[in-house]
Amino acid sequence: MKKFFVIVFFLSCIGFTFAHQPRLVFTQPIGETIQVQDPEISQAFYGILSGQEDIYQIVSDTGFLLYVNILVPELSGSRTDFTVDVIEWNNAVYTRLDGKAFAWTGFFEPFAGDRYLVWPSLEKQVGPGTYTIRVSNPANQGKYSLAIGKLESFPVNEIINTYKALPVLKMVFFEKPRYTILRNIVGIFLLGSIVIIILMVFGIIRFVRYINKDRKHWLYKRNK
Repeated sequence: MKKFFVIVFFLSCIGFTFAHQPRLVFTQPIGETIQVQDPEISQAFYGILSGQEDIYQIVSDTGFLLYVNILVPELSGSRTDFTVDVIEWNNAVYTRLDGKAFAWTGFFEPFAGDRYLVWPSLEKQVGPGTYTIRVSNPANQGKYSLAIGKLESFPVNEIINTYKALPVLKMVFFEKPRYTILRNIVGIFLLGSIVIIILMVFGIIRFVRYINKDRKHWLYKRNK
């Protein structure tokens, strides 16, 4: 039994290799500062600007590799005029990424099966401190995915969170039917894990029934 669950867990993990931990920013109250934990861990913050900029904050007691990139869903009407400002608390570091200054390129993410437009990323080693990241555009409207961190990490709780987040992302962010979660690598491994679990449960039920039947037959012969 233990080996079985190890196999199921392994199959689930394969689907998340080289993926970002999803964070659904658009489900949070508008105007609330988003605190970024573990900034070197690869995370994708999915936001929808609705009249004001989104603000992220990183507080670190140690130096770390700051990686920032922004993507937008490849949909009709998606905006590519986003600006990302990275500011250190004492303004000693100030970097601006202007979407209007770059040629956005298409990118297909095979694990979830979605298409994005992406621009060049910011990557630099920084010291300890407080960093503010502001995402905006002239109208403060539109969908974006802010990628922070490069280190892939998917513990069990993040795998569960990802499976919970994917249907919402498909419907709200990518404007696709919920069932399209199954039309990708992650969905294949999810289906495979479910099938294995169902077969295992069915096998256990049959085995228990067989044992009970055999036990009743043995008791009957013994009492006869």
